[in-house]
Amino acid sequence: MRIFVNVVLILTVLLAHAGLARAHFAQGTKVRTILIVPHGETLTAYVRAPLPLVFSDLVTSAQASSQPLDTPFLYFEETGTGGRYRVSMGAVAANESAFRERLERALSWSQNGKEITARLVAMRVHARMPAGSFDSREAAEAAIAGASSGLDPVFGEAYVDFAVSLSPPDAAGSVAVRSAYPPLPVPEGVTIDNHIIDARGDTPVSYTRPGQLEQPAVIDTSLWRTVGEFAWQGVLHIVEGLDHVFLVICLALGIGARGRLLWIVTAFTLGHSVTLIATFLGAVPSWAWFISAVEAGIAATVLYAAVAALLGRMDSILLIAGVGLLHGLGFSFVLGDILGRDAPNLVPALAAFNVGIEIGQLMIIAATLLAVAVITRLSAPLTPVLRAATLIGIAVVSAWWVVERSATLVA
Repeated sequence: MRIFVNVVLILTVLLAHAGLARAHFAQGTKVRTILIVPHGETLTAYVRAPLPLVFSDLVTSAQASSQPLDTPFLYFEETGTGGRYRVSMGAVAANESAFRERLERALSWSQNGKEITARLVAMRVHARMPAGSFDSREAAEAAIAGASSGLDPVFGEAYVDFAVSLSPPDAAGSVAVRSAYPPLPVPEGVTIDNHIIDARGDTPVSYTRPGQLEQPAVIDTSLWRTVGEFAWQGVLHIVEGLDHVFLVICLALGIGARGRLLWIVTAFTLGHSVTLIATFLGAVPSWAWFISAVEAGIAATVLYAAVAALLGRMDSILLIAGVGLLHGLGFSFVLGDILGRDAPNLVPALAAFNVGIEIGQLMIIAATLLAVAVITRLSAPLTPVLRAATLIGIAVVSAWWVVERSATLVA
């Protein structure tokens, strides 16, 4: 009876957070790119941003008051599913100075704590995120040089490319940038990443900051900043990905604080490192069903690990290495979203992200073994009961994920 009660309690907690495990392939990721290049004694910042970020102040105000968006640049269109907003390109052309001013004010720039004035020099509205790169002066200028969309784009899909001239006292010094508008209410399943590239040095450096830049992001020529940012992203990805966390917990509970745990974890590390790097560099099929298959496969590996730990059969180093290969696919797609395969400092970013994953992995293992040690010290007979309850709970949740994710393959 006790084990049944514990299973129910743990299942309740696990199922409450089960939705977090859908974060591998952020199909709703919106990317804002900020590129800094020298221009004589000044700097030019090229920005590619989802257009809703430029209107986030109006969106938040409209949602708070339950009123329509109050701007001539957007209009509501009735559809079969309720309706949506479109961008009025006619209004943009007729009120270009006001639209340019909104772009200039979208981001706040500073150096050494002092605000920097941004002066718009060019802009272009796209119906959706352009396919071309935006990681060099040449690419950015080519993207902005053409005419804006001739049709009225759907507001939620539109992007804007623009360039602003900055005149900081020290054009070679670090510059901070943050959003000047309040955060946009983001629907479930949508994430926002900011790709920041500093092209002032001989070798451009870049890093990615998630969110809407509520806090300033520092732009400088430090490669160590890039390394630190991507290591942190690696840590965040594994500790926030519930299926990865479950797998590592199963490894720790299945083997315990023994020397063999080191070999099993090393095998998993080597496996996911291989596919993380290889897949990120382009060794991945383009089949439409591939992502869903990987998601289902990852869920199946968690189910396997939970059952193997319960039965005391987690002893195959080669099998765990194979599990690592599959999880590396998930890591690689996330890294593709937050870095981009054309990033100027690809190798250190890849290495730092992988190191971050390992740090997160070790943190989970340490926390699991510490919890086991504390419970054993307080009540040794309770330890096997809670261990079994945890593994059964993980097995049930992962089995549900297998069914749920497999359903998308035949949908």
